[in-house]
Amino acid sequence: MNISRGRLGQYKILNSEKSLRKHLLETEILSEKALYKLLKKNKSVEIRPSFGPGEITISKENNTFTLHSQLNFIKQLTKEEIYQDLKSYTLNQKHFIIQPKKLSSRFFQNPFQYYVTVNRESADSDWNYISKTEKYNSVFGRFFYMYFLRKIEQLSLLTAKKLGESFPDCNTMVIEILYDLKGGIWIRDVIFHYSISKWNQKNTLSRVDALLPIIPKTDLLTKVTFYDYIKRYKQVILKPTDGQEGKGIVKITVLDDVTFEVHTGRKKIIKTSIEETYDYLQSHFFNKKYYLIQETLPLATINNCPFDIRVIVQKNHASWKVTGIVVKVVSKEFFITNVAEKILTLDEAISVSSISHINTNSLKRKISEICISASRQLNKDKKNIKIIGFDIGLTNQGDIWIIEANFAPDLAMFYRLEDKTIYRNIYESKKNEIRS
Repeated sequence: MNISRGRLGQYKILNSEKSLRKHLLETEILSEKALYKLLKKNKSVEIRPSFGPGEITISKENNTFTLHSQLNFIKQLTKEEIYQDLKSYTLNQKHFIIQPKKLSSRFFQNPFQYYVTVNRESADSDWNYISKTEKYNSVFGRFFYMYFLRKIEQLSLLTAKKLGESFPDCNTMVIEILYDLKGGIWIRDVIFHYSISKWNQKNTLSRVDALLPIIPKTDLLTKVTFYDYIKRYKQVILKPTDGQEGKGIVKITVLDDVTFEVHTGRKKIIKTSIEETYDYLQSHFFNKKYYLIQETLPLATINNCPFDIRVIVQKNHASWKVTGIVVKVVSKEFFITNVAEKILTLDEAISVSSISHINTNSLKRKISEICISASRQLNKDKKNIKIIGFDIGLTNQGDIWIIEANFAPDLAMFYRLEDKTIYRNIYESKKNEIRS
């Protein structure tokens, strides 16, 4: 385990920067000694894994201690029971850290917290502020964010600059900033988004003016963005930032004012309020991985089944070239094309689709131009990449969208075509690159 990439390692690196120390929450590896030490100094503490999402809060009131997890698991314990209970039932075999939990005031359940995204083009480039995502909904939070806007941006950029020196292969970071209405601005967490991260890819591609308009509206998943996107789009896609092969992807559809459909795989569940929907997702999905929320694209169809396009782009002698295009038709009862009912060539698919009027040659040319431009941009972030698989969406209006990019694309789907020429061309290109 490389502890330097974990939360304790981050704390040690940031603590070496004098200007950042006053913004850091005291952080220690969880032990019985550390637990009782911090509980003695604070009314509430947080316990989190060294890597990834999930948290446990312990609050004290007189001689009673309340343990609360993201899974809505609540226990009331004596001081003597806390650590043994954590050790026996909650912590399993993971490494955990412990920190004070900052509370804003007795009038607010949570301090005002934001996820601030910063990005750089390469290890030699300057960091840039990209966006902020509100964690909890609050009118006061927005007011104080504007008041502290410059301070928060400066603090996030300084944090990224310091950590970026130690992690040159990370070009997107999300810094969680909170302020407690007592004048304290705190760095609660830093999440690294490496080249494989869909959030890193989105921000990398968004730097190209021609690509920005064809990237679906996407944000970090928080309770605020969940409510906002549901209200705005009525149907959204939730996907892990580091997911592969369609695993963990969820579609949420608003059926009416009080009915919400949760669709994952071929399974559909009905919830009767947006609060119940979010709580279900929190306990089944969000506690395991970091998620993004994205507008759903109205994809063109074949026999009422949506389809998207897989485009393989390969690098040969420093030049990017499209070597394969195939269409994936969604299987009935599913909503993602990772489970494809049919694999077709682009010509075959367009001729029997809801957009059969579109000129296929012109479409191929536009898609190829987009994917080559995107490949060049992603190559700046990931220098050693040789092959990229793009999932491209088409609407009934003929609009082209970049759904996502894959650095280890599945090529087996090309073998499913009756004509194996494309499949052989892709592998021949891979061999040529290895030889060169």
